[in-house]
Amino acid sequence: MLGTRLFLISLALILAGQPPAAIAADLPYLFERLKRNPIYFTTLRELLRDKPLTPWLREYMRTRNGVDTPGKLISVGGKPYELYQVCQPHNCPGNFIYVLYDVGGERAVALLTIEDRDLRFFGNPNASEKDALFGASKGRWWN
Repeated sequence: MLGTRLFLISLALILAGQPPAAIAADLPYLFERLKRNPIYFTTLRELLRDKPLTPWLREYMRTRNGVDTPGKLISVGGKPYELYQVCQPHNCPGNFIYVLYDVGGERAVALLTIEDRDLRFFGNPNASEKDALFGASKGRWWN
């Protein structure tokens, strides 16, 4: 119940135009979100289906074995999103997937970074979503 209350307060702050720094509530880890809410898992699975993925990301989709960070509720273009990041076990530097979900998990876009050089976007993110995902890859939301 407390988690729901914090989420609703955070959502209200976003909708009121408060900057992301004003949002204090972290979301669960992505592996927890995928396990507890099948909508999120289905959306991500469909987003990545038949795409060229790294072996560690294919394994993560199967086992949820990755180095997760709690998600963040952020505002992109005045709209609330849930942002998650996961990196490759034992090889984090530059090897991440960043997933940006609409609140509720019915739509997502993502950025896969490989050795911090190869950037692959999934789901046709718009310019604001690309900027948010690229910013996430540079630590914008986790500072």
